[in-house]
Amino acid sequence: MITIAELLRRSDDALAGLAQRHADLSRYAYTVDQLHRTNVDEDLAYQRAFNGLYGVRRNADWRGRFYRIFEQQKSNSDIQFGEIVRSIFESTGRVEASFASKLIATVDPTRAVYDSIVRSNLGLRTRTGSGLEKIADAVDDYQAIQAHLDALIRADRFPLLRQRFDLEFPQFKKFTDLKVLDLLIWQIR
Repeated sequence: MITIAELLRRSDDALAGLAQRHADLSRYAYTVDQLHRTNVDEDLAYQRAFNGLYGVRRNADWRGRFYRIFEQQKSNSDIQFGEIVRSIFESTGRVEASFASKLIATVDPTRAVYDSIVRSNLGLRTRTGSGLEKIADAVDDYQAIQAHLDALIRADRFPLLRQRFDLEFPQFKKFTDLKVLDLLIWQIR
């Protein structure tokens, strides 16, 4: 599992990588800022920003179903990963743990993103099995990711990482600690 020491050691490269992805940082800020100002089920500009940021490459029918769920859940103050994964599965027939987590992390920016890069950097293996088995495994993995990231944020040296991010990207100081950590981990490949 990735540590604060490793993140600090590799922070120059991670920050340089993020500088190359400035457009993605702006897209993220836009998706969070605009979430409660628009109907995400209907706003194609919002959907394009989210799709571009997170690499949503599904057909129009899938995207329509996803954004209906997103709109329904965007004001849910107790949004649950397992519930969102199940809703997407029931609507689309696909277990979409990564997109479920990205929906949740947009609604609540203190929540983790579950994707292949984060999973790899945290030493979690790819899961296989039936839809319901994949959902149960994804819930377990998501809880492990969230717990590990929360522990890293509480680490004594995390403020050094946060300070470096804020100095490099002062226009994004509003990003939560968890989002900053997620972005730095995402750059370590």
